[in-house]
Amino acid sequence: MFSPDQVLRYADAFLKYNEKPVELDPWQEIFLKDQSLFIILLKGRQEGFSFAVAAKKFIEFQSPDVVNMTVQFVSYNLMDAVDKIRYISMMAHSIPEKHRKKIAYETKTSIEFWDKNGKTTSRLVSIACRPPRGKPGDVVLDECAIYGSNKARMIYTAALPSITRGGTITIGSTPMGKIGIFYDIYTDKKNYPDYVRYTVPWWHSKALCRSIEEAKAAAVKNMETEERVRRFGTKILKQEFTALDLQSFQQEYECVFIDSAESYISLDLIYANTPGMRENDRATELAEGEGEPYETDIEIHAFKTADDLLAGYEPEIHGPHLFLGYDVARRRDAAVIFVLGQLPNGKKRSVANIEMINQTFEYQRDQIRKIMKSLPVVRGCIDQTGQGEDTTETLQREFTATRLEGVEFNIQSKDELARGAREGLEKREFILQNDSKFHRQIHSIKRIPTSGGAFRYDSERDDQGHADSFWAWALANYAIPKQNAIKGFYEQYRENREKKRIAGSKGKDDSAEAGRQRSKSLNRVLREWGMK
Repeated sequence: MFSPDQVLRYADAFLKYNEKPVELDPWQEIFLKDQSLFIILLKGRQEGFSFAVAAKKFIEFQSPDVVNMTVQFVSYNLMDAVDKIRYISMMAHSIPEKHRKKIAYETKTSIEFWDKNGKTTSRLVSIACRPPRGKPGDVVLDECAIYGSNKARMIYTAALPSITRGGTITIGSTPMGKIGIFYDIYTDKKNYPDYVRYTVPWWHSKALCRSIEEAKAAAVKNMETEERVRRFGTKILKQEFTALDLQSFQQEYECVFIDSAESYISLDLIYANTPGMRENDRATELAEGEGEPYETDIEIHAFKTADDLLAGYEPEIHGPHLFLGYDVARRRDAAVIFVLGQLPNGKKRSVANIEMINQTFEYQRDQIRKIMKSLPVVRGCIDQTGQGEDTTETLQREFTATRLEGVEFNIQSKDELARGAREGLEKREFILQNDSKFHRQIHSIKRIPTSGGAFRYDSERDDQGHADSFWAWALANYAIPKQNAIKGFYEQYRENREKKRIAGSKGKDDSAEAGRQRSKSLNRVLREWGMK
C-alpha cells in the first residue's frame, strides 16, 4: 500500500473535483495520511468528510500491491450512498489511465478496478444504512450517530467480522445526543482504546472559517460561540448561526453532544443522582474526628433476583420502607420488578432491578409474592394495561388494592410517570445504581408531541427491551407518597444506641474498640443515606 506521504502526493498531483484541482483542508491532509486500523471522527456539518473518506479509499486502491480488496461504505440514506461512488467516479475519470487502475465495472452504488495483475478486481461498494455482510475488507460508517441508536449498534456489530482477515474501520459523524455506539466509542477510551480520534469543528474548514491559521492562533476553541462566529465565520456560516438556536448550531457545527436532541432525561441529570458518577464527588476524604480516609461515594448496586433481594436486604442500608413498581410483559419485552427504598432523609435508593424474560405470568406473580410477604413493602404500582389486567386483579385479591395499585398505561398516566421521574432527578431525590444498561433505558425515553397537544413518551425497542426498567422504576417512584420523610432519624439512632450502651454496661463495660466500631457503623449508614 502507498506510504502516507505517497497518498498525499497522489492527492496533490491528481485529485480533481468538477474539473478543478482539489485543495484539501489541513485536517483532510492528516486524515488521508492516517493508516490506523480504527479511526473515529467527530465532525461538524459540511466539513467534507464524505469526500475525504471517498478520496482516501480511492487513492489507497491505486497502490499496486492492493489486490482483491473491498471497501464497504455505509451511509445514512441512498442519496448519500450514491454520492460516495459519484465522488470516486469523478476522481477516476479525471485521471489518465496510466496513473490509475482501469475501471472494470461501475454502477451508481459500486465501482470496481482491475488490479495490476489483470486477473482480480478491487471494489468499492456503497450501501444505505444496513449491516455490511459477506465482503471482507475495509468498512466506513458515515453519519453513524444519525442511524438511530439501535440500528447503529447492529450495523457496527456486523462490521467487525468484516475486518478479521485484514481491513480497517472508519467512523465519522455529526453528534446526535449522548447515546448510541458512536457516542460510546468516541467518549469511552477505556473500552475502545484502539481508536484514533479526530474532532473537526467548523473552524477547521476553509469553506466555513475565514482563516484557519488566524483562528488557531487566537485560540478560537476557548471563545464563546457567538464571538467565534463573529470573528472567523464565513458569510454562509453566519447565516446558519442566525437561523439556528444556539444548541442546534453547537451540535451541527461545533461537535457538541447535546442531550436534548434525543432524550427527555439527560445523562448529566442521571449521573447527578448516581453515586460514583457525580462531577462534584470526591473519591475519599477524612472522616470527622478520625484520621483515616473513607469512601464518600460508594457505588450503588441493585439486586437482580427476588431471592438475592430477600437474602441481602438490610433496613439500615436499603431503607426501612420499600416501594415497588412492576412492568408486566410476557414475550416481546422484559417484565421488570423495581424496588426503591425510602431513606429517612427522603432519598429514594435503588434496591432491586429484577428483569424477567420469557417467564410465565405465574412465575412473575410468585416473585411479587415473595417480596410482598417477606419485606416491608409499603405500596406498589402495577402496569395493568392489557395482559397486566389479570395479574393485577390476582395480586390485589391477595394483598389488597390499597397496597398494590393498578395503573393503566395511557398518554395521561405515562406523562405523569415520566414527569414525576424527571422532577425527582432534578431535585436530586434519587440514589441510583451505577448500571449503564439502566442509565441507557432512562436516557432512551423521548417526549414526542401529539396532534392533540399532549405528549407521548416512547423509546426505540432494541435487543435489551423497550425501556422496561425505566417504566418499572417510574411506577415504583409513583408508589411513594409525597410526604413520607421520617423525622429525627439521627436523634433517634443516637438515643437507641445510648439505651443499648447503658443496658449493656450492666453486664460489662464497653471497650474503646467497640465504641469506635459503632461510630464507624453510624457514619457509614449516614453517608449512605446522604445525611453526612
